[in-house]
Amino acid sequence: MPKGLKGWHREEIKAAIRMRGKTLEQLSEDNGLDKRSCSVALIRPYWAAEMVIAEFLGVSPRQLWPQRYDPDLTYRHPKSKNHHTRRAGLRNVEEGVAA
Repeated sequence: MPKGLKGWHREEIKAAIRMRGKTLEQLSEDNGLDKRSCSVALIRPYWAAEMVIAEFLGVSPRQLWPQRYDPDLTYRHPKSKNHHTRRAGLRNVEEGVAA
């Protein structure tokens, strides 16, 4: 991502989720994650929760957290990505492909 490009502030993300009628906890639990997972993703990399949030908001996770991606658009935290996949097809959500 180009230098200076900023993603959404965590309060903007929380507000957008609330405006759509959910809480972070509900969003986590509705998607088979621990109830704190989406809250954790606002603070540090947590790939599965990031995908859930982005999918719910209808935006790319790169728009929310550009700093978590390298300039070639690959995810910077592959350990998180490999350990937090919650269902088959989740990687397709990242690319905008229907699961």
